[in-house]
Formats: sequence, structure tokens, C-alpha cells
Amino acid sequence: MKKIMLLMVILIPFIFSHCKKDDNGISDNNNPSSGIRIKGKIPLSKINVDSVSLSDAKKVLVFSKYYYSLSDIANGSFSVSAQFGTGVALIFLDAKNKYIGNLSSRGLNMLPLGNLVNGENTTIDLSTLTLVGNSVIPSSDPFGNGIIISDAEINSLKVIDSYYESIAQNIDTDNDSIPDVLSNRQLVISTIFGVNAGHWGYNDSSVTLTDSAHYYVNTMVEVGGGSGLTFSNGNITLTGPVEDPYSDIIKWGYMMAPACGAGRGFIASFARETVAQPGAPWGSAFLPFKKGTYTLTLDGNQSFKLVHSNIDVKYNLVMVIPTLHTNSEGKLTSITLEYKLPDGSVINPASVLTNVMVQFSDRFMNQFYNSSQKLTSKTGFTIISIDPPMDISMLHGIDVWYDDLLGNQYAIIWR
Repeated sequence: MKKIMLLMVILIPFIFSHCKKDDNGISDNNNPSSGIRIKGKIPLSKINVDSVSLSDAKKVLVFSKYYYSLSDIANGSFSVSAQFGTGVALIFLDAKNKYIGNLSSRGLNMLPLGNLVNGENTTIDLSTLTLVGNSVIPSSDPFGNGIIISDAEINSLKVIDSYYESIAQNIDTDNDSIPDVLSNRQLVISTIFGVNAGHWGYNDSSVTLTDSAHYYVNTMVEVGGGSGLTFSNGNITLTGPVEDPYSDIIKWGYMMAPACGAGRGFIASFARETVAQPGAPWGSAFLPFKKGTYTLTLDGNQSFKLVHSNIDVKYNLVMVIPTLHTNSEGKLTSITLEYKLPDGSVINPASVLTNVMVQFSDRFMNQFYNSSQKLTSKTGFTIISIDPPMDISMLHGIDVWYDDLLGNQYAIIWR
């Protein structure tokens, strides 16, 4: 029974956070009409005719975990769109769709688009770009010039920037020299974390936080495949890393199209299960996956190489703290949320998160409430109103789910 209970906790995001048709898209569109506008210019002439130059770039691939768009570079200029409230990377490709480099500013290989000067109406002008190694450097710094972000937040994102380096390496997992997304065969690997947090707040009663030195954390990896990828009868495996392979990786769950939504062929989770420590709040414990190159195999005969960056939970962990507010009858009228780092410092969630969702369960782990609309940069992150007021007499646990800018998922679990 304990394993079944944990299964329910882990697989809840499969049902709710992945089945949105508008989370993923791909287009060949030089003049995007929606989303954040990002524009720039590249040199038209090569500096060294014997080497790869940015002037060889003919296309820009914009991607986040659930969104891809491919746009042409015309006469040395490009204008692309990206989703508000996400973290995106820009990859520059030549006429044969081969990788040249990726956008990098202040050493950061992604653009966090959650806190912008003009919100959804922001245009980010990178101006003239130059190529240094594989880094495409803008002459106009987007940080402070469109994107509102502190130096501390930039430095924090640099710690987890290897995630975007790994995605750049994963654009051609089948090694056919064509970016996988062009045939809807893209693969994205990310991490799911479950963190016990303590007990929620209730009206005037304060939240009880677990000491950060005694967090219990369960870790899984999730792989999502584009609509051009499928497998039969659950025939999917993950092995590796090739540098030092595990012998204990198991398939924990999967979902196939159309149930998984977002234009994908499947999503699947994998775990490394071990014996839970004494006092652990769950009956099972899942170990982390180390950095390295993993092999995903579909139907026993289709193999793909995936670079996993092994983001540590501590680098992007936010304690999303719920407080319940009730009326005179004891029925729930609203939930307010605070956002703090484990050291207690308050943060702006728009700088590091993409969405937040709240779920209630009873003592048998039956879910009886799920916030119908995720909180985002558009809605604000601070309050969920409950109308009509809701009976919470059977409430045993609150799970607050969020996605970080990299697409990793966190379940902040309150009991």
C-alpha cells in the first residue's frame, strides 16, 4: 500500500501538468504575431572563410520544455516569439540545420521571461550578435534592457545553466544531422522532485517548516517524446549513464498520446528505488540520477542518446508556502502563497517559476481538490480564491506543484 500511495503522489503531475494542448508548438514563422518578441542581427559577411561563422546561420530555433519554433534569418535579421513566463534558449543553425551556437549573455545560456519591463508586450532587442566559440553574444544586454533580474538571480541561474547546454546537445538524439523537432521526434529529459516541507498555515496559525537539514527528497527523471515517437505495450527503457551505468533504473509510469497532450507521443518516468530512511514521510525512497549520457530505447530497436544535466534540487528549490483562510463556518475561501528559499529569504516567483498548482488529498491519498487554473506570471502567484467556499474537514495533505524555468517539476508536500 505504501508504494501505491507514493505512486499516486508522483504521477499526479502526469495527469494535470502535462495535458495542455497549448503547451507545445512548432512553426516556421518569420513574423510571429504572439508571445514575447526577440529580435537581432547577424553579420552578413564571414570574417574567416575557412571556419564556421555566424553569417552561416540561416535559422533560429527557439525552445523551452514544451515550446519550439523555427524561424528564418532574412537579410541578416530575425524576429522570433517566445512564451511569456518561461525560460527559453535560442539556437542558431546553418542552411542544413546544423548547430552553430546558442545565445549567451553574461555567461547565461537562456532567457528567463517571467519578469519583463512591459509584461507580455515586451520586445527584446539583442541588436548585433557575434560568435565566440559556440556562444552567440548580443551587443545589447537583455538583462536590465527588457528582462528585470538581479545579479544574484543571474548567478543562481548560472549554476543550473548546464541544463540548457545539455538541451543543445540533445537537439539531434537520433544522430541524423537534422534537429529532431523538425520531424516531431524531439526528446526532453527533466527531473521531478518531491520535497516534504512541514505543515501549512491556517488563518492566524503560522506555517510549520521542516528544518532544511532534514528534508526528505524523492527524485525521478521524466522523458517526453514528440508526436513522431511512440512505443508499444510499455516497451520503453532508460539505461546509463554510459560513463558509469546504473543497474537499478526502473520504469515507474508512462502515458501515451493523446492522453499526455501537448502534441507529444508519450511521457515516461524512471526511478531508482531504495529502502526509505527511518522517519521518512513516504514508504519508498527514490535516488537521484547523476550527470551523464543516457540511452532511451523504444520497442527494443530504436535508441536515442540523451544528455542529462543532473540539476540538484537545492539550486532551484523554492518553498511555496500555503496558508488556508476560512469563513465563520470553517469552509475554505482562499489560499495565499508565499515564496521563500530554504534559507528563509523571500523571492519573486516570476523570476524562477513558470506555474504553480495546488492539490488537496485525504488521509487515504484520494485527491478531492485541484486548482482549476494554474498560477502564472499572467494571473499572479499569490492567491487562489475558492468560490463557493469548500468543506476541508477531510484534508490531510496539500501538494503544491511548480515547474521551474527549466521545466523541472517540484512537489512541495505539506502534511
